[in-house]
Amino acid sequence: MLAVLALSLSCERDDICATSTPTTPQLTMSFLDADNINETKSLNINIYKRDMSDSITYTDASTIQVPLRTDTTATVLVFVKNPNNLVAAENPNNADTLIFTYTPQETFISRACGYKVVFNNLSIQVNPGSDGRWIDDFIINNRTIADEDTTHVFIRH
Repeated sequence: MLAVLALSLSCERDDICATSTPTTPQLTMSFLDADNINETKSLNINIYKRDMSDSITYTDASTIQVPLRTDTTATVLVFVKNPNNLVAAENPNNADTLIFTYTPQETFISRACGYKVVFNNLSIQVNPGSDGRWIDDFIINNRTIADEDTTHVFIRH
């Protein structure tokens, strides 16, 4: 009897992972005006994998979130400003490739929720396409991506 009581008290509720449980965070990025870094500057942007598949589209966005790969130490994404808009006033259909490197660290949440990945030591390399560079500069605000509550990277354009 005492063994059954001890077993039932030592068990944790592990059959359901609450929707409020933090999961692997996405990289949060904000866009700033290159001439005035205190002002956000919205843009239309498509983000693709290196092979130009699986696009994410943002319209008139000043802050975005993008997923990073958890199975490797780098994610390569192509950022296309003003996609398919050849008459845009600024940088029409211009592509820059960003290479995000980091150290992924798995963190155990619970038996029901499994693991989440935290990304440490974030660094970025920008490669402009043949159409020139539309990203003027970037600022890494937080090299550890543990949540989506803060902006990790600012991009000036």
